[in-house]
Amino acid sequence: MNEPDAGPTAPYIVTGVAGHAPAVLDEFVGATTVSVKGDDQEFRLRGAGRREGEAVQFHEKELSSAVVETPVWKIIEQGDGHIVAEPPAT
Repeated sequence: MNEPDAGPTAPYIVTGVAGHAPAVLDEFVGATTVSVKGDDQEFRLRGAGRREGEAVQFHEKELSSAVVETPVWKIIEQGDGHIVAEPPAT
């Protein structure tokens, strides 16, 4: 899988979390991997999520990295039951 670049701003469809299809937002809390699909490409995000109301703020980061500022994705559940990830602002 590729790493996303500063591309589309439309939400990506979440296809997996920790190696399985996502069912609830709480699965994105803590250290995990998230697979997203958009624009005919699939990406794997590594990092950690924190629940904030009806969304999860997912901080994309190599867990062994000391980088302080990291891209933050917003993961939400849409009304149709799909879970999507909004890319970080560029």
